Formats: sequence, structure tokens, C-alpha cells
Amino acid sequence: MRHAQMIKAEQVEAGILLEIHAPYANDVTSYLLQDSNAEIPDEYAEIQRIITPVNGLIALSSTQWAPLLKIGKQQIILGISEADFVYDSVMKELLAKGSVEDVMKNGQLDFEKTISLQPELILYSPGPEGSLDQLKRTGIQLFMWPDYFEDSPLGRAEWLRVIGWLTGEEETTENWFNRIESEYFELKSLIKDTVQRVTIMSDKAFNEQWYVPGGKSYLATIFKDAGADYIWKENSATGSVALDIETIISQASEADFWRIAHFTDASYSYEDLKKENEIYAGFKSFQNRKIIFCNTYKTAYFETSQFQPQVVLADFIAIFHPHLLPDHKPVYHQLLKQETHVE
Repeated sequence: MRHAQMIKAEQVEAGILLEIHAPYANDVTSYLLQDSNAEIPDEYAEIQRIITPVNGLIALSSTQWAPLLKIGKQQIILGISEADFVYDSVMKELLAKGSVEDVMKNGQLDFEKTISLQPELILYSPGPEGSLDQLKRTGIQLFMWPDYFEDSPLGRAEWLRVIGWLTGEEETTENWFNRIESEYFELKSLIKDTVQRVTIMSDKAFNEQWYVPGGKSYLATIFKDAGADYIWKENSATGSVALDIETIISQASEADFWRIAHFTDASYSYEDLKKENEIYAGFKSFQNRKIIFCNTYKTAYFETSQFQPQVVLADFIAIFHPHLLPDHKPVYHQLLKQETHVE
């Protein structure tokens, strides 16, 4: 793996050996990917064996099933989770036809439905508590997928290579990732001579706390690569950091830009933002109409952006330094419009 840190992959004589790091424990889960006719050497006898290509699986995260749709492997998707939040039209159609089942809602697994689908594999995202015990009770082979712990945009995208190994579509996913990587580096090179870097803050208050991306997080890396100085770039966290509003005001209220992600099927405006919290209107970015908005519902941000980090990067470069990408059309992020709403 060239960028991903949570997984190691090695081509061995017996197949592909994967070592995946458990984010909440100091251990590693190993898998040996083999075709059905391959022999299992004694040295790998205790390692979980996965027969490839996999013909039927349950994908509990959109970052697992979205690339399967992209490479035309929707027929192997038997179940997903949280279908009510799906945006993708193809997946919606599969759910409506009953080709794909919703097996988990609000973190609760439908045990009987999951068993009845008879998947060969369940792809799951580990959490500090999560539903691992529920999944183990099914007796179905589990495959850990901690992609969202990658703090590098290309590291997250590189997990699509694993999709290729599981499905026998290695060439397709290798070519796909190579294009992503090349385009990302090409865009990043545009800002290498940029002298004037803008400043940016992120997110909103929630229950009197303000959760901001850590200084070594995925989003912080995108900001840096797009030519911006993130207010908390010196912070060493890779995940979210909880700050009080007083700290936000004292450290970030003068930032040039403010990035907000919001899930809504309605309009969203500066007026809406001010109604949420009047403090927001005092920020420099609010007053100068430099709020960057991502509608996570209408853009399907959580379903597709992981495998388009170059597009996310281009959005930010075009906003921070418009002269570098004058013809870019926003995909995930755009400036919140000054008039009443943004679609």
C-alpha cells in the first residue's frame, strides 16, 4: 500500500496476505485471500482464509458498497446498513427491487435477515463499542474495514484496491486508483508556489461543544494541500477535537474561510446559520460571505468523496485560489450564496 496506514498487503505464493490494524486495540487481524483451488501452507494455517472472488457480501458502510457499484459489481451486494440515508440512485433502485436488503438500522443488526441472505463475507467498520458482538453471533466471516481512520486522502482512497482483490477486479481498481493519485498530485502541485495562504476554520457548535478536525486529520490534510492554513494545524490529533465556544471565538473568529458540512434536503442560508447561533454572525468569514458549504445529502459526500479526493481538493483550490482553477465547477463544496438559499 502506497498511502494507507491501517493495512499492509503482500503478494505471497499462496495468495494475498493482508494485515489490518484494529483502531481501538493494539493488535492486527490477518487474512489470506486465495482462489478456491489454492492450497493453504502450514505457515498460514491459523490465518483467516477468504476465497476470492467473493460472490456475495454485506457492506455495512457506503465506502464499501459505493466502489462496488462503480466497478459494476452490484450483483454481489446482498445487504447494507442505514438505507434511509442512501442518496445513490442505483443503490436506491436495488433496495426498492429487493435485490439489496437493509440489515442494520440505528446500529441494530437484523439478525434473522442477515443470516437468511447467506453472505460469504460481512465488511464492517470497527468502533469503540459498535455492533461487533452482534456480527460475531451470525457465524458469518467478518472482514474489518477501518478506512475512515486513515488521515491521508489518498490513504482512504487506496482502500478501493482491496475491493479489487476481493472481487477479482484488480486491474480495474489499480487503474482507477492510479488515476486518482496522479490527478491529486497534479492539483497539489498547482499551489506549491503560492505565497499568500488563506486561513480556515471548520464545523459548528453542538451541545455547547465545537468538534473540529484534528491538525493531522484527513480534512486538515486537504486544507493544507489546497493552499490554506488550518487554524488548528499544530494540533496532533487525527480525529475530532472538542473545544469550547470561547476557544473557538478567541482563536478562529478571524479566519478567512469557514467550512461547514450539513445534511439537509432543504435550502440553507446565512440567515439559517444565524438563527442557529447568533455568535456565528460575528465571525469574519460570515461577515465577508466566505463560508464554504457542503450539503452532505445532495452531494452524496459520504458515499463518493472518499474515492474522489482529487475532486474535493479541486473544490477547495478553486475557492481559496480561484485564479488557479478558473473553470472548475464545484462538486462537493461551494461558497454559501449571499442570497436566501443554496441548493
